[in-house]
Amino acid sequence: MKSGILCPRCEEKIRTGLYDELDIKIMKLFIELEKEISKLAKTGYVKAVDSGDTVYIILKEDSLRNLDPDTFYTLRKKLKEKLGKNVKVIEDDKNISRFIEKLVAPARVVTINKIWLPDGSEEMRVILDRPRSLQTTSSVIEVVKKVKHVTLRIDSEKGRWMERKVKISEKKPT
Repeated sequence: MKSGILCPRCEEKIRTGLYDELDIKIMKLFIELEKEISKLAKTGYVKAVDSGDTVYIILKEDSLRNLDPDTFYTLRKKLKEKLGKNVKVIEDDKNISRFIEKLVAPARVVTINKIWLPDGSEEMRVILDRPRSLQTTSSVIEVVKKVKHVTLRIDSEKGRWMERKVKISEKKPT
């Protein structure tokens, strides 16, 4: 990444759709920011998703524990300046429920259910604590689809059913 020439393994990840141009841009930014924030060298990168007004950056589990709150604030501020958009940095989690909770914070997840559809596919239904928490529904659905390859339906505890499908290629990492 530093040299601008990708190894065959990285080239394969781009060719298969695991990473895209945004991922490369974010990885280069992290390498550039490592000069100022040395603790970034201990973070692991997973994926970035641009949802229009916000770029979600997913780091490996426990990557943020090395960053104190001031350093984390500085990181987000610098990323926002460089990208020209809001930035939300969260850690990945093996447990998809905890991952979704991190993603929708400060909203609170009331429950998560798995739905089996007649065609044999599965979806997850997430119920949030209040309707105003649903402002970023399509962004959350898009991030979960790209990072975890899971289709979501989001609803609020207080009422109406919200279902927004985001069309994303179904490429799965190999």
